[in-house]
Parts: sequence; C-alpha cells; structure tokens
Amino acid sequence: MRSFQGLPVSPGLVIGPVVRIDRGAVGLHRIVSDPFRERALYEAAIVLAKDELRRLQQHACGQDADILMFQIALLEDESFTNEIGDYIAAGAGSAAAVERAEQIFAGRLKNVDDAYIQERSVDVCDVCRRVVDILDGRPRRRLHLTEPSILAADLFYPSDLFGQEPGKILGIVSDSDSETSHAAIMARSMGIPALCHLGEGVADTIAGHRAILDAENGRLTLDPTPVHLEEARRRLDQLRRAGQQPDALASAPCRTRDGTAFTLLASANCSTPQSITAAIQAGVSGIGLVRTESVVVEQIDEAGQIEIYRRCLQNAGDKPVTVRTCDWGADDGGRWIYGVQEQVTDESVVMTQLSALMQAGTQGNLRVVLPMIADGEAWKTRMDQLGRCRAALRERGVPFREDVPVGCLIEIPAAALLAGEIIDGGARFLVIDVDDLTQYTCGVSRKEAGPAYRADNPAVLRLVHGVLEAAKARGVPVHLCGITKAELPALSAYLRTGVRSFCTENAYLSPLKATLMDVDLRTAPEST
Repeated sequence: MRSFQGLPVSPGLVIGPVVRIDRGAVGLHRIVSDPFRERALYEAAIVLAKDELRRLQQHACGQDADILMFQIALLEDESFTNEIGDYIAAGAGSAAAVERAEQIFAGRLKNVDDAYIQERSVDVCDVCRRVVDILDGRPRRRLHLTEPSILAADLFYPSDLFGQEPGKILGIVSDSDSETSHAAIMARSMGIPALCHLGEGVADTIAGHRAILDAENGRLTLDPTPVHLEEARRRLDQLRRAGQQPDALASAPCRTRDGTAFTLLASANCSTPQSITAAIQAGVSGIGLVRTESVVVEQIDEAGQIEIYRRCLQNAGDKPVTVRTCDWGADDGGRWIYGVQEQVTDESVVMTQLSALMQAGTQGNLRVVLPMIADGEAWKTRMDQLGRCRAALRERGVPFREDVPVGCLIEIPAAALLAGEIIDGGARFLVIDVDDLTQYTCGVSRKEAGPAYRADNPAVLRLVHGVLEAAKARGVPVHLCGITKAELPALSAYLRTGVRSFCTENAYLSPLKATLMDVDLRTAPEST
C-alpha cells in the first residue's frame, strides 16, 4: 500500500481502478509534401476538427460548451492560421507547423501573469493535438472506459473528459493540474472528486492499480488493505446518508457567532443557467456575478442574447441577478484571440449586449455591472453608451427596463481609489473582485506563494476599506466576489473591514458560509 498527497480541488470519496490517459507518440513516419499540398492537408484537417468540435458542442452544456467554443475560435483566429501558413510556406510539414504554433500560442498564455489565463494554455494544446492527430491519421478519442474508473494524467486536456458515458468517471487525479484548471472546474461541475499536484510521474506509477481517492483529505491510497477499504466504505455510507439529508448550513441563518448578519451570493456563467437554479436551491440571496464572455465569442445576436439572459433571470425567480458585461481583455485567455479583441473594442458589440440586457430586464430582477473602469471618465463613457442605447430602444418601440441598476466592478486599484467619483457618476452598487484586486495591487501572479499574494494583504484591505467608506457615505451597497477556495481563510479579515455580502461559485458556498459563521467580531483577530 502506498499513499500520495495532493491538492483537493473537488470534494468526494471514491474507490476504483486507476486508468491512465495515454496520448501515445506523435510524428512517426511523416512524409512532407510540397507546400501547396501541405497547406491543403492542413485546411482539410481544420474543417474536420471544427466539425468534430461542433458535434461535441451539440451534446455539451455549460463549461464543456464554453471550452469547445474557445477551441473553435482559436482554429478560426487569423494570427494562428497565418503562423501555421508561413511555416508551411517555408517548407515545413503541416503537422509540424501546427505543433510549432501550439508551442508559440500556449507559451504566450503561460507567460501571462494570471493563473487562470495560464491554465487556458491547455486549450491550445488540446485543439492542436486534435488537428495533429487528424493529419497523422490517429484516433481522436484516446480512451473508452469499460467500467467506472479513476482517471489519471500528468495534465488533463478538456477532451479527455468529453464523451465518456455518465457514471464511468469516478474521479480524476493529476500530476500537475491546479484549482483553476479545466480539469478541476469540470470535476466540480460533474460532482466528482479530484486531486491535483500529486507530483511528477505519479500518473505513471498508479496506472492499473486499485485506489481510494479521498478528495476530502487530499489523499490517494494505492492498493489499500482490507482495513482501509472497510473504513473507506464506512465513510462512503456516511457521506451518502448525509447527502440524502438537507445541508444543515443551507437552512441556517447567515450570521456570525456574535450575531452579525451577512449575505451569500453565487457566481455563474450565462451559458450554464442550470447552475443558477442549483445556487438558488442552496439558499443564496441571489446571483452576484454572471459572466458573459461566451456571447461575444459565439457572436450571438441581440435576440439570442435576450433569450439567454431571460433564462438566467427566470431560473433565479425573483432573486437579483447581477450580469457582468463582457470583460474579454481581463480573463479567459482573450489576449491571444485577436479577432475577439476587435469585437470587444467595437462599440456595436457593447451596444448589442446592453440593448439585450435592458430588454431581458423586464423578465426579472436584473442588475448590470461594468468591468475594467479606471476612473470617472471611463465610467462616463459607459454611461453615455447606455443612454444612447436607451434612446435607440425607445425609437424602436420595443419594451425594455429603463431603470436597470448599473454598478461598477472594482478589480484594479485605480477604481478602488476613485470609487467615490464613480459612484457620484451614477454607479448604484459596487462589486469588489478580491482575486483580481489582490493580483493587481501586489504585482504578483496567482501562482506565486507567500504572504505578498494573500487576499488579506494589508494594502488590499486598505483599498477595500476605502471603497466601503466611499460607498457607505453615499448609501451604495457593496459585495465581494472572486472568492476561491484559497481565499476562504482571509474572509474573516473582510468581515472585520466591514464587508457584509460575499459571492462565490456553488462548490464553495457551504465552506464559505461555515467560515463566516465561525467568526466572532467581538474578539480581536488572531495574529499570524
């Protein structure tokens, strides 16, 4: 029996055989033809790859659909295509040209000082591997599970988890994935346990063995003894029985130990309205942040956007839903898709989204938050756009909600320092993205360890305190979003600073609530 410690990124406990993702060797027996034939082969492979991705997308939903959409967007990106075409013209084979583009584009993402964007480099590798496999005549589906199994890999590609029969994936373990990787995000959405950061070479070591995956305690036990198996089965029974009962925390009032009330909100993506339903059932007071980058990437028109936003509002019932307008330049790897960047800077894209939101606002309790506002002048520009959008809707004679509350996302120090000026310009509420604000304030990436990046860094807390003071003086509500598992221990500091409304994804709602309920504001914080 051997045990490995890892980073738990999706909770749960399972027992089963370990199956390793084997991607095999590439580049064997390649024959390079003339550049015209190689270019034709590449273009045919792109058509086939996009067709495969679209077929997968038809059966995908939520996060899976977004991943496939991003991969299709890369294959259509002009700079990506030109990079490959130039290398083919210089005499390289089409497969080698794609592999070279994979290194270049994935490398650009890995060098961005943002952990979330760095993790998106795996999308580049995934879709490029698909194209290379087509060119090399290799199968794209690398694994067919015949029994429920624990999947292992050094690094998971999104396509590794697509297309498996329901219930066949018991859990996933990885040598190097992280909390913000697609593997972790998909595991949480699938409700399966996952461990990452097991260490180099572990996936090879554990393949073919039976194991206990304990993502509650971050442990993978290989070839467990009968005693360990019995203990694991007993805990599984306890977890199953607990799962049949309502979450005790869900019905408990949101109050700290000293009786101070707080509010819990959930975050979601507009492409996963079902996650909104799940959050409401978990007892949240509303949806504090809905991301909308997917509507820009998919180039969804006004009517299509209206339907998406309406569905989100309907799933929330009468509870408030805060939709963030597209923020492509700030996350999701948008820096490497030039065509999408052009779309976002095109005012017609912005106006289409604002118009769709105001029309959908008649169907529920909608609020809109605007990202990446640096000062009062930037805020005024967005308010001018909103005014022109209202005027156009009136002229068209279509029903829309005139008084949709519009707020500002505080994610950069400039916005925090000028919060009062932004409120005076018409912001009716503020949303502080603590994760982004910490990164931009401290000037370090999320992957860098140490006290400088802690979410309760004194400089960040001072900025948040200033925002709260400006908002309180003007009677404007504030809530905190961008809360990841790593930030949970810092939340007591924000309670003490004055934050009373918190927003996180569904997987962290219960631990966030438990963390906040355990705080006693009557006592001094423990020194660290």
